[in-house]
Amino acid sequence: MLAQSLVLFSFTLRSPSIVRIVILLALISSAALGQTQPSAPLAPAATAAGRRPVPGPVYEIPGYTRAVARGTRTRTGVPGPAYWVQHARYSIDASLDVPTNRISGSERVVYLNNSPDTLRRLAVYLRQNAFKAGNPRRDPAPITGGVTLTRVVVNGRVMPPASTGVAAVPITDVSHERHAPPAAYTVDGTVMWIPLAAPLLPHDSTRLEFAWSYSPPLAPSDGREGREEHLYFMGYWYPQVAVYDDVNGWVADPYLLEAEFYMDPADYDVRVTVPHGWVVGATGTLANAAQVLSPAARARLADARRTGAVVHVVEPGPKARAAFAGGGATATWHFVAPDVRDFSWGTSDRYVWDATRALVAGDDGRRDTVDINSFYRRTAAAAAWALGGARFTRDAVEQHSNYLWKYPWPQMTSMEGVLDGGGMEYPMMTLMQPWADTLSLAGDLMHETGHMWFPMQVGSSETRYPWMDEGFTQYDVAQGMRAIYGEPRAGGRAGDSEPGQRALYLQQARAGEDMPLMWPGDLFPQELYFIMYYDKTAQVLAALRGVMGESAFHRAFREYGRRWIDKHPYPYDFFNTMSAAAGQDLSWFFTTWFYQPWPLDQAIASVDTRGDSTAITIEDRGLAPMPVKLAITRSDGRVEHVDIPVDVWLSGARRTTLRVPSAPAITKVEIDPDALFPDMDRTNQVWTRR
Repeated sequence: MLAQSLVLFSFTLRSPSIVRIVILLALISSAALGQTQPSAPLAPAATAAGRRPVPGPVYEIPGYTRAVARGTRTRTGVPGPAYWVQHARYSIDASLDVPTNRISGSERVVYLNNSPDTLRRLAVYLRQNAFKAGNPRRDPAPITGGVTLTRVVVNGRVMPPASTGVAAVPITDVSHERHAPPAAYTVDGTVMWIPLAAPLLPHDSTRLEFAWSYSPPLAPSDGREGREEHLYFMGYWYPQVAVYDDVNGWVADPYLLEAEFYMDPADYDVRVTVPHGWVVGATGTLANAAQVLSPAARARLADARRTGAVVHVVEPGPKARAAFAGGGATATWHFVAPDVRDFSWGTSDRYVWDATRALVAGDDGRRDTVDINSFYRRTAAAAAWALGGARFTRDAVEQHSNYLWKYPWPQMTSMEGVLDGGGMEYPMMTLMQPWADTLSLAGDLMHETGHMWFPMQVGSSETRYPWMDEGFTQYDVAQGMRAIYGEPRAGGRAGDSEPGQRALYLQQARAGEDMPLMWPGDLFPQELYFIMYYDKTAQVLAALRGVMGESAFHRAFREYGRRWIDKHPYPYDFFNTMSAAAGQDLSWFFTTWFYQPWPLDQAIASVDTRGDSTAITIEDRGLAPMPVKLAITRSDGRVEHVDIPVDVWLSGARRTTLRVPSAPAITKVEIDPDALFPDMDRTNQVWTRR
């Protein structure tokens, strides 16, 4: 599938840097980031004959093996005693100029090197450069010119761009530091590289300053941010230091408008200046409510927090200005957000602002109050928001807190606009399309709010392993929607329930379009991205639950998440956690379902009674080895449950025979009656006496 993947890139190879990107992606695809190469998708018909494949062990990438040796990782899934993660503190002042559709900002960053390594350069993302002409991207997008940098300062010294022709001082030659100009920074697509005149030592910090501006792309752009008339949403909008982790060092994959988050936890202090009378919703808590909101508006927020009712804080229109404090042409909204991965914000003078609260309990039973804010426009397309935007956001926070662990932040905001499909997540923020169907809105808010756990707390890399947050969240959505609304019913989205997720995945698998989940996100065929990373992963987790048992799986799943809060788990950390919890090596499962596109097809070949014995023959007609959950119904109504272990298939067998007493007479034999596993053909899983 490599050729099919590469043709989806919407750029021309016009520069050596872009050629390097394509070569890198090709190498990544062939090695699966250092792992065994996943095989190509196979049509179901190709699985019926020949020797069955036996899954091998999960091979670690070399960087992970080194991390275990250094004590930052373990093979039990627990972070090692020497584990570390980098941290930064951002102070940003930004302003929106509506007539010119321009965002301007100044930014100060203190970057803390918690690693044992000496850093001689820094990688900083300029993700808005994905909208600059000539830069690589996977999706068609409007051209805005990208980021304009007007000032870059490192530790008090102005640094020029490489394009000015200033010669870079070798970073190992500190003898010239006092007299020579600082080394120049370079910008390669969406990544800026800054050489450091003095190396950043372990447990030391460096100070950065940026002045920049850009034009938000006109919606719909890339499904994450942009502008419409009277509405702006800023995501991926400021220079942000890339992740430096214990496995790969700098992880500065180009942002191609496809796969998303990989970011370090950081502290944010942000001031945004917008036209007076425009509301602002953002990551973090509003620190200057008295300066931007009237006493009446603040009282309505207090009522929402105290009573739990859905309260209208601001209504757009002629009377809206009464909700705001002060006067003048602009207002500055100040937000603070400690220990989050990113910061986003949106603003409009057409928004209704609704507020309520969620109540979430920790392990000690004590309940905390989470402020819920919902912003939407009064349009027919967004009719469901007026009915349930705030309420569904509250339900999602409470339900995920019950199933996983307590929501950790003081507020959660949902915002409508900019997108023409689905939603997008940021810390304490969701952005999504203007739903008119209430059940679809509820499911979308359950999903995007679910990302507050994966990856906003459990900080995996969606760029390289999208299943670690999209698939986990999709699984959590099904648990939350079932708890609130019961079994699936008419309306809503198929992917919001386990049966719907299964149907979506199997439809593609039966068409011969299954894909290994360990393929990097930027290489994945776009037409299969959602079905595989979201729905297949959710079904794989449900199958793992069937292997481990529901209570053991749930305990292990929660434990994996909790131990990696504010850290960067890799797939092996999840694999090792689940194997340790199961008390067995589950490499066969992870190799089968994450590295291969193997279909599952277990069938009852025959039920033959002779004398006092009945022989039940089971065939494994697919490629994915799984235990067999067998239910045998007798004429007296008793149902016997027999488990055939996966070891039968791991030995290379294609069929196995189970012998049971023939009396009382057997009336029915069924494989997997509880539908625990995503089998390709359930019509061959039931035998009934005629």
